[in-house]
Amino acid sequence: MRLFGTDGIRGEVGKYPLTPENVLKLAKASSLVLKKKNSISRVVINKDTRLSGYIFEPALTSGFLSMGIEVILVGPLPTPALTVLGKSLRADFSVMITASHNPYKDNGLKFFSGQGLKISPEEENKIEDLFFNYDFDKFKIKQSNYGKAIRLKNALGRYSEALKHSADRNLNYSQLKVMLDCANGASYKVAPEVLFELGLDLHTIGNNPSGTNINQNCGSLFPYKASELVKKKRCDIGICLDGDGDRVIIIDEKGNTLNGEEIIFIFAKYYLQEKKIKKGSVLVTNEVANHGLDIALNKLGLKLKRVKVGDKNILKEIIDNKYFFGGEPSGHFIFKDDILIGDGMATAIRLLTLILKEKKKLSVLRNGIDLLEELNINQRIDSERFYLNQESIYKQLNNLLKNLNIYYNIRPSGTEPLLRVNLQYHKRNIKVITLSKLKKQIIKVISDAC
Repeated sequence: MRLFGTDGIRGEVGKYPLTPENVLKLAKASSLVLKKKNSISRVVINKDTRLSGYIFEPALTSGFLSMGIEVILVGPLPTPALTVLGKSLRADFSVMITASHNPYKDNGLKFFSGQGLKISPEEENKIEDLFFNYDFDKFKIKQSNYGKAIRLKNALGRYSEALKHSADRNLNYSQLKVMLDCANGASYKVAPEVLFELGLDLHTIGNNPSGTNINQNCGSLFPYKASELVKKKRCDIGICLDGDGDRVIIIDEKGNTLNGEEIIFIFAKYYLQEKKIKKGSVLVTNEVANHGLDIALNKLGLKLKRVKVGDKNILKEIIDNKYFFGGEPSGHFIFKDDILIGDGMATAIRLLTLILKEKKKLSVLRNGIDLLEELNINQRIDSERFYLNQESIYKQLNNLLKNLNIYYNIRPSGTEPLLRVNLQYHKRNIKVITLSKLKKQIIKVISDAC
């Protein structure tokens, strides 16, 4: 059985594999795979604000120490802080304890290399193989070789300085009024501090974590409260982060939530004008991004390449082909000249800089892109039955959809037991009654099979 999904390991706390015993075992397995030869033998552990972080942080720590690895604890901080801290602390690898945008009852683990990049599928497979097959009782080291653990006192300061370096010192950020929603998550302290120090007129919500309110009716998944406050307080922009701070959703001055595709388009126009990219350049997105983005970029003379869902796939494409930037509809954005990992705050600062330089409102900057209509079906599945019947399911769904004048994508979620079906269409191409019937047929095919 697979442990890793599209973004690390994730699940409900207390259920397989997210138990203290299994997390301890995962620490040991990952040590054998990710520890570097002739290194300091050091790992950095970060976490978000979930109550269960108090369970898994010591479990991971114990596992690593028993393998002779030094542990540095830095959380709670956003996931992208690990890129900065892992490098500066010369860590062999690092681990983030988070379930990202999921509710507090879930948790998970994300593993990163010493360079701050997500580990490869090959490394994930090796960890899984050891987890299931290795007898760790046979692994013995001298007690004098056990690791030590410390909590780094200036971790927040190190990361905040890295973020502030991405701002333009020649701009007056105090001209902008900002509504910030920290999702009661990992950014709750560092994000308001950084934006305050940049001089912004700042209003903050979602910065009082209780351990059980992360992502609860706030943040990137629930931007409605922030949207109302943007209008009420006449803000220039709303910034909504997710629980671990690697995603951001943006709200314009009218209170409208901008899609990830619209943010990609805004950046594309700006960087084309700034000559950081040129006509013919390729941007990267995922397979479910709205096809209205393709049309809009094509008009600018730019190309769009699609990869499988997951910011690590966007990153791989950028690194392998030296593309300038890419992003996902969900709010992950990655830039070649940044820290090379999705960072919600770094993206927000880029956008604040863009607004000041362009001297235009966000609602004006998004002009030039028209998104297709979308219908998203997220049907709950029994994962084991799905993998047994997936060939039949895909065949039936393809037969339903292939002759219609629509774009479609079918994929199992990598973070939840769901089969996701995304339909995109021009209103003129399909009737509402046809769509309603199609939705019922799709749900029936999936539920009958799993």
